[in-house]
Amino acid sequence: MSRRVSYRIHDRDDGLFDAAATVAPDKTYRREGFASLADAEEWIDGLRVLMAAIGAPVVQAQPEPGLRDAPPLPFSAARATEPKTAGARLRRFRDAMSASEDEAD
Repeated sequence: MSRRVSYRIHDRDDGLFDAAATVAPDKTYRREGFASLADAEEWIDGLRVLMAAIGAPVVQAQPEPGLRDAPPLPFSAARATEPKTAGARLRRFRDAMSASEDEAD
């Protein structure tokens, strides 16, 4: 069963950007510290590719209070260690989602 994924991009006071992705109904992950809005949008495009592979649409959500309290994304390691290919990003995201679902069980 596919889940809907919504995202938000936040502009921080220090000039950096954060992205929050929510997997329906209520699992929210964050990726912090993008240097530019373009970097955050590029990451969202990668998320769209990954989620399309498992049949989950990604949509932009309306801002809601309390998102800054969301836990960090499980794959928010330093940029230098991020997988560069869509397949590698998909495997890493799938592993992270599996781990979070195992915790919920």
